[in-house]
Amino acid sequence: MSTIVNELANQKHLAWLYQGHFGIEIEEHRVQTGRKSLSQHPHPASLGDRIDQPYFQTDFSESMEELVTAPKPSTKAVLDHLHELQAILGHELQPDEIIWPLSMPPHLAPDDLKFLETHFERYWYQDYRDTLAQRYGYFQHIMTGIHVNFSFDSDFLDWFQQSRSLPTRSAAENQLYFKIAQQLVGYRWLLTYLLGASPVSENAVDHLNEKAPGLQPVRSWRESKYGFANLPGIKNDYTSMANLIKQVDAYLASGDLFDKSEFYGPVRFKGPQTLDDIKSQGTDYVEFRMFDLNPFSQDGITKAALDLIHLLVLDAVTNDHEWTGAELDAANDLNNRVALAHPTTPLEPSAQRNAVDTLKRLAHLAQQAPTEWRDDLQAAVAVAQAGIADPQQTVGGHLIHEFHKGSLAAFAMQRGRILQDERLAEPAPYVFATGPLLPNYIQAQKMGFKTEVKPNNHLSLDFRGHHWDADANTDLAALRAEVKPGDH
Repeated sequence: MSTIVNELANQKHLAWLYQGHFGIEIEEHRVQTGRKSLSQHPHPASLGDRIDQPYFQTDFSESMEELVTAPKPSTKAVLDHLHELQAILGHELQPDEIIWPLSMPPHLAPDDLKFLETHFERYWYQDYRDTLAQRYGYFQHIMTGIHVNFSFDSDFLDWFQQSRSLPTRSAAENQLYFKIAQQLVGYRWLLTYLLGASPVSENAVDHLNEKAPGLQPVRSWRESKYGFANLPGIKNDYTSMANLIKQVDAYLASGDLFDKSEFYGPVRFKGPQTLDDIKSQGTDYVEFRMFDLNPFSQDGITKAALDLIHLLVLDAVTNDHEWTGAELDAANDLNNRVALAHPTTPLEPSAQRNAVDTLKRLAHLAQQAPTEWRDDLQAAVAVAQAGIADPQQTVGGHLIHEFHKGSLAAFAMQRGRILQDERLAEPAPYVFATGPLLPNYIQAQKMGFKTEVKPNNHLSLDFRGHHWDADANTDLAALRAEVKPGDH
């Protein structure tokens, strides 16, 4: 048992270690079934103003929807909110639209590429988008994926600061979250092996097969060095937070990065406006950015995957391992080999042994978990162990059976239709509000209010610095009318 686990258990505070806040950001394309390519319908106007919409955004293309959950206290709760957002989006699609369930986009004909180039409604991001298109081309930035966000509860952060005699809360946050970042970077290869699901490009003009001829199908184009990554000259140094911040600041100063959001490292620190502020004011949460869409999941990611990520976070905190630069470099190289391997290729022997040992530690953490977490965490370990023992049991191992003439397009269209039909037919996919409150709960999120259901069956609503306590009879349009242009 680790030192931290012992200390917390002796003080009867072990639950603090397992508690936290989880968030999900998922990118996914609207696709027109008749055209079998990216939708040319506009982003649904019913989903509010993207300038300040907290839940429904778009990314590099107008077809590229981005759903952003609120922070939730468990992996189940955050997946429930994602499911709700998927249902809301599904009901706003045009009759000939589906959500494409794969990270790699469908085939784009020349007129699709022209439309992609000339149609972009988020004018406040136009300069940034133009820079990205010039540097990377269009195909890299229309790959889609999932970001998972995590932060600890205040109880654990306070305990960690006091028990480690750290001078400030920000010092405690940065020490913890950087250790977690190193862990997720160091075990990225394991997550790519288990969850990688972007084996084939449907577009010869993206030149992936020219960069790595003869490899396709691979486990994950997106998670390889040819996928969603910065240009080769941009490095990420996770040996220390100070080094990483200094490095990114230098790229920003030289113009090699347009904005800090152009840093595509597998883990990012989120908090104050600038990276330098994070050093002094602390990290609010960490963002893990290395996950393909899982087409077999109803919402793009499974609870078992989220629970495995949670266990790796806990292992980072409870395991005394100190990551060296050489180990992180080796892990990065291993991740690239795993990503570019055939989906049914076993792990290299040394990686296999490492994976088995790591999952033993995770199994121990799952067994020690509070009762309400234990079964799900143990189930997540069992799923991972099955994938390590047999690559056919990984997401990529299952996906390889859906190929038809070297393509996943037919599978993706069929799966997208099934998911859309399920979302339209599902009578009550909402878990955070029911009964008379439900219509206002749905509409508030569509209109861009930050929305939370309170125990008194009221809605707590926030918009541009204004706050209201609403119920089922509240006129949401009237509330929005109270907000003056320019309010923040």
